[in-house]
Amino acid sequence: MTFRVISTIDVDDENEIPADFTGRVRRAFNGRESYVAWFTAGHLDNPGRNHPAYRRFRADGQVKYEMYYEKGLLQDPSDRDAAVRGYFANGRLHYEEHYRDGKRNDAINGSPAVSKWRSDGTLRHQLHYQKGRRVSGRQFVTL
Repeated sequence: MTFRVISTIDVDDENEIPADFTGRVRRAFNGRESYVAWFTAGHLDNPGRNHPAYRRFRADGQVKYEMYYEKGLLQDPSDRDAAVRGYFANGRLHYEEHYRDGKRNDAINGSPAVSKWRSDGTLRHQLHYQKGRRVSGRQFVTL
């Protein structure tokens, strides 16, 4: 049997995080967890392939948004999954953004870099990016 020791600090201000910290940071607001962030050597870094480096919560404890980082840069955790995902209060997906090496970029599978949905689940719009620059491409917009 093996054990993994995780250093955890609870902060009231980001200035309390040591510059070279490795471990988990939790911040609470009004007695409720407002975010959890994972660091490696002072950089946001996913603690595992399926767990984001940063997760922000709503007052009711539901996930508001989550972000995947590698060595301090936003990075899609897989070919299908987006680096940034935001959720409506009801838990439905609101938006997702794909990143490569810290820059917005269309996903490897061809998905647009940015996709946003309405609360009823219908697609609002999509934007294409390459290496952080917006490019013309199919753009779906409905009113």
